[in-house]
Amino acid sequence: MYRLSDFYRLSAALTGYQEVELQGTGVGPIYYQTLSKWVRQDVIEALYAQAEQIGALDNDTNQARFYDQIWNSAKLGPVARNIIKMWYLSIWYQLPADWNALYGVDDFSADKQPVEDYVISSNAYIQGLVWNALGSHPMGAKQPGYGTWAFPGHSAKTHNLD
Repeated sequence: MYRLSDFYRLSAALTGYQEVELQGTGVGPIYYQTLSKWVRQDVIEALYAQAEQIGALDNDTNQARFYDQIWNSAKLGPVARNIIKMWYLSIWYQLPADWNALYGVDDFSADKQPVEDYVISSNAYIQGLVWNALGSHPMGAKQPGYGTWAFPGHSAKTHNLD
């Protein structure tokens, strides 16, 4: 059985962020729970095992193997892509119905499938990696702070607005 620490290690390889950065968001446990809710444990374990077998993604050979064996896999690829989407966008996207029929949770049924894609939690939205990647902040949360427009690089003059 794999643990949350394994999920962080895999997520770091998928997202390009360090494990400690992902842990710092505080949303790893809920992402791990969400993944486990919609994906069978044996599929999750197969993804972890395949990523472990490939090793670190620090050279072209391993990256090619990663894309070949995980990203392009009909079984593992959709799960890997959903993990990336969770971390960046804080959304669980429904996996395709044909994938669910083959690899979804054992008690998968139409009434258990979310009606639509959903934001995992309000905190997950705030902690989404997309904001850092964009050099921005989530609308309505984590504002830059009162008066920050007065600092160099944030003035109207810097942006040629005067």
